[in-house]
Amino acid sequence: MSAWDDPDTAAYYEAFCRRHSRYTRANAALVAHAFIAPGMHLLDLAAGTGRTAQAALRRLGDEGSIVCVEPALGMRTEGMRRLTDSRVQWSCSVPDATGSFDRILCGAAIWQLEPLCETIHALAGLLRPGGALCFNIPATYLLEPEDPGAGSDPALVSLPALLSALSEDPPTADVRDHWTPAPLSASAIDTWLHAAGLEAASWSFRVRMTQHAYADWLKIPAVTHRLLGALTPHARARHIDAALSSVDRSSWKCERWRGWTAWKA
Repeated sequence: MSAWDDPDTAAYYEAFCRRHSRYTRANAALVAHAFIAPGMHLLDLAAGTGRTAQAALRRLGDEGSIVCVEPALGMRTEGMRRLTDSRVQWSCSVPDATGSFDRILCGAAIWQLEPLCETIHALAGLLRPGGALCFNIPATYLLEPEDPGAGSDPALVSLPALLSALSEDPPTADVRDHWTPAPLSASAIDTWLHAAGLEAASWSFRVRMTQHAYADWLKIPAVTHRLLGALTPHARARHIDAALSSVDRSSWKCERWRGWTAWKA
């Protein structure tokens, strides 16, 4: 079972979203760069609890529609509870619908859909001519540098190090390997989009990630399941709060995101 299926994951994810603007900002940028118009038919891939779809609905008008695909039962259940709009249909798998969608959105998740080159090719086949695939990725996952933030911990590295020390079974690898995906590159993504017959434009935006927000993000069970998976989600949260009390809580980092809008001719 994926860590995203843990019912506590949805609860901690929603708690993070209510308290912090990271995903609200990311979804707003994604929807803006998708150029959604009233009446369009959308696919929201890895829809989570429906927050990307919720942002997109404001632009769809009464005749538009969204298919939200979320394989994780806990996230999908919470999404269905939160988003009951009649324009939204929920599914656990991608529909067999070649050439059916005006836009395919994937907010803060596409790097998990490995192998990504095959995923992009399959998604291109679901687009109508003139449609677009639109997704975003934190730049650090692309091994791209970020501007420093502020405080004594401007890259927010202290908290992960302390979590490793507090873990009952500390990992031998670098702690960041336990929630950072396998390295990607912007050039590889550009290559895969071109090979799928898509003409891509890249864009970016920045958000401020505070130490408190970072701690709450790390409390999402799926984020730290490799590092602290032996602990229950609530025990993990206690570990994270204990570590937070020992770091500079006024520190913050500047988190840059990269996005792509890739058009089908």
